[in-house]
Amino acid sequence: MAVVATVAALVAALGGALWLAARRFVGSSVRHGGGDPGLMHGKTVLITGANSGLGRATAAELLRLGARVIMGCRDRARAEEAAGQLRRELRQAGGPGPGSHAGEAGELVVKELDLASLRSVRAFCQQMLQEEPRLDVLINNAGIFQCPYMKTEDGFEMQFGVNHLGHFLLTNLLLGLLKSSAPSRIVVVSSKLYKYGDINFEDLNSEESYNKSFCYSRSKLANILFTRELARRLEGTNVTVNVLHPGIVRTNLGRHIHIPLLVKPLFNLVSWAFFKTAVEGAQTSVYLASSPEVEGVSGKYFGDCKEEELLPKAVDESVARKLWDISEVMVGILK
Repeated sequence: MAVVATVAALVAALGGALWLAARRFVGSSVRHGGGDPGLMHGKTVLITGANSGLGRATAAELLRLGARVIMGCRDRARAEEAAGQLRRELRQAGGPGPGSHAGEAGELVVKELDLASLRSVRAFCQQMLQEEPRLDVLINNAGIFQCPYMKTEDGFEMQFGVNHLGHFLLTNLLLGLLKSSAPSRIVVVSSKLYKYGDINFEDLNSEESYNKSFCYSRSKLANILFTRELARRLEGTNVTVNVLHPGIVRTNLGRHIHIPLLVKPLFNLVSWAFFKTAVEGAQTSVYLASSPEVEGVSGKYFGDCKEEELLPKAVDESVARKLWDISEVMVGILK
């Protein structure tokens, strides 16, 4: 009887998943592919973690819109492979290939950037300032999700170090270039899971206790607080900054999550039916990077290309300012 009940439950789950998947695809209102191919012509966009998942999908769409896309990635070999695939896909889709014809598909550039190393971030920014005359859009996309406890090269808890501190230093070091390129935009990828995080100033490095889920949520809350404080500091500069959640997306971000072998088929089915594809998940990043609709909008939180409300803890100005001040000390920025 137990076996029969289990089989029945799996069949019911399969049927429900297929029905909901059909509804989803029939009623899908995803925005991808609708932008003017020349919308981003002449603009340079830097995307962190652009070799896979959301970052790769964001790069592909902005290339199609004519942007010059810089892929800032930790693994140069994987980034070069992804760049080659993107170029081939663009040609197969009927485009001329990145950089081959002015005004159409954009150019694709690969640069090495390890957000778990402040030394790497500084070297990357120095190269950017020497080689790039302008930067129109910075997309802080890279992230690490619920990893076992480990530390960055500089001794920071990995999720807080990569998701918040690495991007904090990167953004600050590139602010001068963004200001000189204004009007320009900064886009920060956060998560709805920020709701389960809190900023514990007594243990930002999680040395007293570590919970991988909580620490991920805290790093995503830090992304939002950083965005809010940066927006305040950028008032009057014609540089805007906004933060987004992409929804639940099928990417390799969850590589540290262990799923029992027997459950994997059902999990894969559910993720196929209910999770967004990387292309769908990237749409809000593309929207905030390129759409005239958000020109001049700053300090806001978006999901599915629409502004959303934040919990009170994510708009606490005193916490945002304190986190900024402490982050400056942690990454070695001198006032």
